[in-house]
Amino acid sequence: MGTDTETPPLCQDLQEGYQTLHSRVSKRDMRRRGAVSWSCITSYQWIYSMITTGFALTILPQEAERLHSADSSLWLATYVMICGVTQLICPMAGLFSDRLNCSFGRRRPVMLTASLLAGGGFLCLYFCSRYLCPEGFLCALAFTETSLNVAFAAHAALPADLRVQPQFEEPSTRGAESEAGLISGIMALHSFLGAVCAVGFLDFTSGAPLYFFYLVYGIAVLVVCTFVSLVAKEESSSNLSSPSAGEILAAYSMDTERDADFFWVCYGRLLFYTSQSVIVFMAYFIRDMFQVRSEPEVISKLSLLVFIGQGVGAVVAVPSSRISDLVGCKPMVYVSCLVQCASFLAFIVAARVGWSVMLVGAVIYGLGAGSYMSVDYALALKCLPANKDRAQSFGLWGIAGFIGSCLGPLVTGGVLWLFTGDDETSVLHGPHYEYQGYVLGMILAGSMPALAVIPATRLIQRTV
Repeated sequence: MGTDTETPPLCQDLQEGYQTLHSRVSKRDMRRRGAVSWSCITSYQWIYSMITTGFALTILPQEAERLHSADSSLWLATYVMICGVTQLICPMAGLFSDRLNCSFGRRRPVMLTASLLAGGGFLCLYFCSRYLCPEGFLCALAFTETSLNVAFAAHAALPADLRVQPQFEEPSTRGAESEAGLISGIMALHSFLGAVCAVGFLDFTSGAPLYFFYLVYGIAVLVVCTFVSLVAKEESSSNLSSPSAGEILAAYSMDTERDADFFWVCYGRLLFYTSQSVIVFMAYFIRDMFQVRSEPEVISKLSLLVFIGQGVGAVVAVPSSRISDLVGCKPMVYVSCLVQCASFLAFIVAARVGWSVMLVGAVIYGLGAGSYMSVDYALALKCLPANKDRAQSFGLWGIAGFIGSCLGPLVTGGVLWLFTGDDETSVLHGPHYEYQGYVLGMILAGSMPALAVIPATRLIQRTV
C-alpha cells in the first residue's frame, strides 16, 4: 500500500519534469526563427507588393488610356478604387481562416486556394486586355484583387501565429516586442523590394504587351504561395465552430472604446496610405510637367524614381525597425509623416525647377515611407483587439490601408479632372493636366493626410 501511495507523486514529478523540458525545447525552437526564416515566411508580401506596384504605377494607368482614351484619370481612379473595395473581403476571409478545421493549419489552405483563384483571374485579365474588353477587364480585375486579398488576409495573421508570444519570453532572451519589430521591418523590406522588382521587370521588358505581365503575375503568385506553405509549419486545427451570420457582421465592427488603440492604429494607417497613393499619378505628372514625348521615356523616368524611392525605403526599413525598439514606434511615425510631406513639397518645386529635384524628392519619399512601414505591422501586432481572432483583426487593418489607397487616387483624380488642359497641350495620347491640379492634389491627398497621422498616433494609449 505504501508503494501505491508513493507512485502517483513520483509519476507526477516525472511528468512535470518532462513537460518543463519539452516546454524549454519548444521555446528554444521558437527562438531559432531568425531573419532568414521570417523572410521566407513573409515572402508573400514581396509578390503582393510587386503586383500592386506594377498595377498602380504603370499597368493600370496604361490600361485606363488604352481602354478609355477619354477621362483616363477618372478611370484610373476607378480601377484603383476597385482594388481598394475588394479589400473588404479581408475580415470575412480572416474569420473563416480563424475557424478553419484542417490538418494543414488555418492559413496555408486559404492562401493556396485563393492563389489558384487569383491565377484564373490573371488569365481572364490577359484575354480582356489582349482583346480590348473594358467591361470584362473591370470584372476580372475585381475577381483577381479579391482573391489576392483573401490570401493577404490569411498571410497577415501567419507571423502573429508563429512568433514567440509574450508569455513565453524569458529575461535572458530577446523579447516578443523586439521580434515584432523584426517581423515588421522584414515585411516592410519585402514591400519595397517587391516595388523595385516590379518596376525593374517592367523596365527590362519595355515594349512587351501589357497582357504579358498578367501571365507572369499569375504564375509568380502560385509559386510564392506554394513556397510559403512549405516553409511555414502550422499546427493542425480542429474542433473549431463555423462562424455564424452575426459573427460575420461582427468581424466588420470594432469596439472603439475597448479597442481604442487598435482603432487609432487603423485610422493612422488609412491616412498614411491615402498620402502614399498619390504617386499613382506620377506617370501623368512626369508626362505633363516635364514634357516627355514618348511612353518609353515616361516609363524610364518613372522607373528611376521608383528605384531610388523604394531602394532607399528598403535600405532604411530594417534599421528603422531596430531604432523603433529603442525609441518606440510613435516617434518613428511622427518623423516619417513629416518627411513624407517634405517629399511632396519637393515634387511640387521640381515641376518648376528641374528633374534633379525630383530625384531628391524620391530619396525623401523613400526615407518617409521606409521609416513608417518599418513599424506599420508592429503597431498592429502590439495593439491587437482582445475580443477578435488575429486574421479578423488584420483584415480590418488591411481594409484601413486600402481605403486610404482608394481615397488618395479618388481625390487626386477628381482634382486633375477639374484642371484638364486643352487638347492642343496634350503631349501623348492622354489628356494634359495643369500644374495647379497636381499641386492641389498633392496638398489635399498627400501632405494633409500625412500630417493628420501624427495626432491620430498620439491618441494611442499603449506603450508602443
